[in-house]
Amino acid sequence: MLTYLAVLDNFIYSTLPENFGDMDDLEILMVNGNSMYGPVPESLFSLKKLEVIRLDETLSADPPWIEVSDEGFTGSISTEIGQLKNLKWLLLHSNPLSGTVPTELGMCEKLEMVRLHRTNIYGTMPREVCMLRDKNLYDESGSRGILYADCSNNNRTNEPFLKCDCCTDCCDHTSQVCVADD
Repeated sequence: MLTYLAVLDNFIYSTLPENFGDMDDLEILMVNGNSMYGPVPESLFSLKKLEVIRLDETLSADPPWIEVSDEGFTGSISTEIGQLKNLKWLLLHSNPLSGTVPTELGMCEKLEMVRLHRTNIYGTMPREVCMLRDKNLYDESGSRGILYADCSNNNRTNEPFLKCDCCTDCCDHTSQVCVADD
Protein backbone atom coordinates (compact mmCIF):
# COMPACT_ATOMS: atom_id res chain seq x y z
CA MET A 1 0.00 0.00 0.00
CA LEU A 2 1.66 3.21 -1.22
CA THR A 3 0.67 6.30 0.78
CA TYR A 4 3.62 8.65 0.14
CA LEU A 5 5.22 9.24 -3.26
CA ALA A 6 8.01 11.81 -3.33
CA VAL A 7 10.27 12.01 -6.37
CA LEU A 8 11.18 15.68 -6.20
CA ASP A 9 14.28 17.13 -7.84
CA ASN A 10 15.16 13.80 -9.50
CA PHE A 11 15.86 14.86 -13.10
CA ILE A 12 12.63 13.21 -14.25
CA TYR A 13 11.49 14.07 -17.77
CA SER A 14 8.07 12.48 -18.09
CA THR A 15 4.33 12.84 -17.88
CA LEU A 16 2.21 11.57 -15.00
CA PRO A 17 0.57 8.29 -16.03
CA GLU A 18 -3.20 8.38 -16.52
CA ASN A 19 -3.63 5.40 -14.18
CA PHE A 20 -2.49 7.40 -11.12
CA GLY A 21 -6.03 6.98 -9.84
CA ASP A 22 -5.29 3.30 -9.23
CA MET A 23 -3.24 4.20 -6.12
CA ASP A 24 -6.26 4.35 -3.81
CA ASP A 25 -4.21 4.80 -0.62
CA LEU A 26 -2.02 7.66 -1.86
CA GLU A 27 -2.05 10.59 0.60
CA ILE A 28 0.99 12.59 -0.51
CA LEU A 29 2.14 13.18 -4.09
CA MET A 30 5.30 15.25 -4.53
CA VAL A 31 6.86 15.33 -8.01
CA ASN A 32 7.94 18.96 -7.91
CA GLY A 33 11.22 20.27 -9.22
CA ASN A 34 11.41 17.91 -12.19
CA SER A 35 11.10 18.49 -15.94
CA MET A 36 7.62 17.02 -16.09
CA TYR A 37 5.06 17.94 -18.72
CA GLY A 38 1.63 17.20 -20.14
CA PRO A 39 -1.86 17.27 -18.69
CA VAL A 40 -2.60 16.50 -15.04
CA PRO A 41 -4.34 13.10 -15.18
CA GLU A 42 -8.06 13.31 -14.44
CA SER A 43 -7.74 10.10 -12.42
CA LEU A 44 -5.68 12.00 -9.84
CA PHE A 45 -8.89 13.61 -8.62
CA SER A 46 -10.39 10.24 -7.69
CA LEU A 47 -7.81 9.68 -4.93
CA LYS A 48 -10.04 10.32 -1.93
CA LYS A 49 -7.22 10.11 0.66
CA LEU A 50 -4.97 12.63 -1.11
CA GLU A 51 -3.79 15.41 1.25
CA VAL A 52 -0.84 16.92 -0.63
CA ILE A 53 -0.44 17.63 -4.35
CA ARG A 54 2.93 19.13 -5.27
CA LEU A 55 3.25 19.44 -9.02
CA ASP A 56 5.06 22.78 -8.76
CA GLU A 57 8.34 24.19 -10.03
CA THR A 58 8.45 22.44 -13.39
CA LEU A 59 9.37 25.65 -15.21
CA SER A 60 12.35 26.57 -13.09
CA ALA A 61 14.56 23.56 -13.55
CA ASP A 62 18.21 24.59 -13.52
CA PRO A 63 21.05 22.62 -15.09
CA PRO A 64 21.69 19.74 -15.05
CA TRP A 65 17.90 19.36 -15.36
CA ILE A 66 16.57 18.94 -18.86
CA GLU A 67 14.92 22.07 -20.21
CA VAL A 68 12.56 21.63 -23.12
CA SER A 69 9.84 23.74 -24.72
CA ASP A 70 7.02 21.43 -23.62
CA GLU A 71 8.08 21.51 -19.97
CA GLY A 72 5.42 21.93 -17.31
CA PHE A 73 1.97 20.61 -16.57
CA THR A 74 -0.68 21.87 -18.96
CA GLY A 75 -4.45 22.04 -19.11
CA SER A 76 -6.66 23.43 -16.39
CA ILE A 77 -7.60 22.56 -12.82
CA SER A 78 -10.34 19.96 -13.06
CA THR A 79 -13.75 20.60 -11.53
CA GLU A 80 -13.30 17.12 -10.04
CA ILE A 81 -10.86 18.63 -7.53
CA GLY A 82 -13.83 19.17 -5.24
CA GLN A 83 -13.86 15.42 -4.57
CA LEU A 84 -10.56 15.71 -2.66
CA LYS A 85 -12.10 16.39 0.77
CA ASN A 86 -8.80 15.69 2.61
CA LEU A 87 -6.68 17.99 0.44
CA LYS A 88 -4.50 20.32 2.55
CA TRP A 89 -1.83 21.48 0.08
CA LEU A 90 -2.32 22.29 -3.59
CA LEU A 91 0.91 23.57 -5.09
CA LEU A 92 0.68 24.03 -8.85
CA HIS A 93 2.82 27.16 -9.29
CA SER A 94 5.46 27.53 -11.98
CA ASN A 95 3.53 25.55 -14.61
CA PRO A 96 1.87 26.59 -17.88
CA LEU A 97 -1.57 25.64 -16.52
CA SER A 98 -4.41 27.76 -17.90
CA GLY A 99 -8.14 28.25 -17.48
CA THR A 100 -9.92 29.51 -14.40
CA VAL A 101 -10.00 28.37 -10.77
CA PRO A 102 -13.02 26.07 -10.45
CA THR A 103 -15.57 26.92 -7.76
CA GLU A 104 -15.34 23.26 -6.70
CA LEU A 105 -11.95 24.01 -5.12
CA GLY A 106 -13.99 25.63 -2.34
CA MET A 107 -15.30 22.16 -1.44
CA CYS A 108 -11.80 21.23 -0.21
CA GLU A 109 -12.42 22.61 3.26
CA LYS A 110 -9.16 21.35 4.77
CA LEU A 111 -6.98 23.43 2.44
CA GLU A 112 -4.12 25.19 4.22
CA MET A 113 -1.91 26.12 1.30
CA VAL A 114 -2.75 26.96 -2.31
CA ARG A 115 -0.09 28.27 -4.70
CA LEU A 116 -1.27 29.14 -8.18
CA HIS A 117 1.25 31.87 -9.09
CA ARG A 118 3.48 31.74 -12.18
CA THR A 119 0.75 30.00 -14.18
CA ASN A 120 -1.57 31.20 -16.91
CA ILE A 121 -4.66 30.84 -14.73
CA TYR A 122 -6.90 33.86 -15.19
CA GLY A 123 -10.28 35.27 -14.22
CA THR A 124 -11.47 35.84 -10.66
CA MET A 125 -10.81 33.74 -7.56
CA PRO A 126 -14.15 32.08 -6.78
CA ARG A 127 -16.04 33.25 -3.72
CA GLU A 128 -16.13 29.62 -2.54
CA VAL A 129 -12.33 29.58 -2.32
CA CYS A 130 -12.24 32.98 -0.63
CA MET A 131 -14.64 31.65 2.01
CA LEU A 132 -11.92 29.17 3.01
CA ARG A 133 -9.61 32.05 3.87
CA ASP A 134 -11.21 32.51 7.27
CA LYS A 135 -10.95 28.80 7.95
CA ASN A 136 -7.59 27.25 7.10
CA LEU A 137 -6.19 29.51 4.40
CA TYR A 138 -5.61 32.42 6.74
CA ASP A 139 -4.19 32.69 10.23
CA GLU A 140 -3.43 36.13 11.71
CA SER A 141 -0.30 34.81 13.39
CA GLY A 142 1.08 33.95 9.98
CA SER A 143 1.85 30.44 11.13
CA ARG A 144 -0.16 28.80 8.37
CA GLY A 145 -2.55 29.46 5.59
CA ILE A 146 -1.23 30.65 2.28
CA LEU A 147 -3.11 31.55 -0.89
CA TYR A 148 -0.75 32.74 -3.63
CA ALA A 149 -1.90 33.79 -7.09
CA ASP A 150 -0.88 36.12 -9.92
CA CYS A 151 -3.15 38.85 -8.55
CA SER A 152 -0.76 41.84 -8.59
CA ASN A 153 -1.09 44.25 -11.46
CA ASN A 154 1.01 42.80 -14.24
CA ASN A 155 3.99 44.93 -15.27
CA ARG A 156 3.08 44.53 -18.94
CA THR A 157 -0.70 44.93 -18.91
CA ASN A 158 -1.28 46.73 -15.61
CA GLU A 159 -4.01 44.13 -14.92
CA PRO A 160 -3.72 41.03 -12.74
CA PHE A 161 -3.88 37.62 -14.38
CA LEU A 162 -6.22 36.48 -11.61
CA LYS A 163 -8.36 38.93 -9.64
CA CYS A 164 -8.30 37.91 -6.01
CA ASP A 165 -9.68 39.86 -3.07
CA CYS A 166 -8.72 37.17 -0.58
CA CYS A 167 -5.18 36.11 -1.51
CA THR A 168 -2.61 36.29 1.26
CA ASP A 169 0.16 36.96 -1.27
CA CYS A 170 -0.17 38.49 -4.72
CA CYS A 171 2.42 37.92 -7.40
CA ASP A 172 3.26 39.73 -10.62
CA HIS A 173 3.26 37.12 -13.36
CA THR A 174 5.92 38.96 -15.36
CA SER A 175 8.43 39.92 -12.67
CA GLN A 176 7.67 36.84 -10.52
CA VAL A 177 7.72 39.00 -7.41
CA CYS A 178 5.23 38.10 -4.68
CA VAL A 179 4.09 40.53 -2.00
CA ALA A 180 1.99 39.85 1.09
CA ASP A 181 -1.42 41.38 0.52
CA ASP A 182 -2.56 41.63 4.15
